[in-house]
Amino acid sequence: MTKGRAHRTDYSGRNYLSAVEAARYLRKTVRDVHILVKKDLVRCTVSSSGQMRFRLSDLDEYRRLYGNVQQEKRGMLPRVSDLTVNGTRQRIIAGNSQKMEEISDSSVHLAITSPPYFDAKMYSGRHIEGNLGDIHDSEKWFNEIEEVWRETYRVLQPGRRLFINIMNLPVRLENGSFRALNLTGRTVDLCERIGFIFKRDIVWQKTNSVRAHFGSYPYPGGILINNAHEFILEFEKPSRGSRRKYAHLTPEQKERSKLNREFWISIKKSDVWRMAPEGSGDNRTHVAQFPLDLPARLIRAFSFEGETVLDPFCGSGATLLAAAGLGRNGVGYEVVEEIASEAVNSLMNFKQFHVKE
Repeated sequence: MTKGRAHRTDYSGRNYLSAVEAARYLRKTVRDVHILVKKDLVRCTVSSSGQMRFRLSDLDEYRRLYGNVQQEKRGMLPRVSDLTVNGTRQRIIAGNSQKMEEISDSSVHLAITSPPYFDAKMYSGRHIEGNLGDIHDSEKWFNEIEEVWRETYRVLQPGRRLFINIMNLPVRLENGSFRALNLTGRTVDLCERIGFIFKRDIVWQKTNSVRAHFGSYPYPGGILINNAHEFILEFEKPSRGSRRKYAHLTPEQKERSKLNREFWISIKKSDVWRMAPEGSGDNRTHVAQFPLDLPARLIRAFSFEGETVLDPFCGSGATLLAAAGLGRNGVGYEVVEEIASEAVNSLMNFKQFHVKE
């Protein structure tokens, strides 16, 4: 996930922007910006360190020539997109998940998500009602996201699981130093107040290389340790008995969903999972991108074929892609229309994958 302070979209007075800043300025993904460069639609220079640099005047020229085309495309995506993918039903809802009116009580069998952090929007430079990435205050963020967790509790079948990918957010203080906001602990407290049972946390160790921050180097006292892990918080909605939650399954569903010994052991042996984030570097399209293998492992381990998986913050659709590949139905909410459109396109261009043991 991308963390930090509010992203500036007013770059007046700047001569050059980085690729990430150019993407925010154009309201596109970093990957899209790279494609524009390859098509000679946007000019850039490359610094001695290999980083792309974009003149603000060149970006303004692109907006002048093509901005109206982008505005016309916006608003074409329907609120609800129903797709048949790999024999499964996948639904993308272009809206926020604080009111999941499209989902009946206790009809979802597994929920997996990675919520956007406040002040951490990347895709859209405009204000969008219901976008938690637009919020600039942690207390308001928790108040707003509580509605999502309450709705998730309502639609989740008793005895089934919710997995939340989150980390303690590093923020810069006014004096230039850093502190970490305890998002994980407060999320556990919030979900327990709603009624969830907190089961455990899984550590996702990110294996991609990270930029070195030297701090006070070479002197001690100011070493900045890289954030190389995030948490996957596991919750369960209470139930009266274990049998009832699987009563709807047919013998055929159970048989098709059987796990082999290698996968079972790979899940059971450790609560530390080593994976590289999806879209590291120039492929980033959303502020919260876990790798496809992450939801795939959870879906395979905690649901059966033919069941329904929910992602309240589906982003570009990794959870639903994993669900489709594993024979599960999916429902995803995404408030930013451009990202919801990416999710629809990803599902329409679905390719089968293999879940790593």
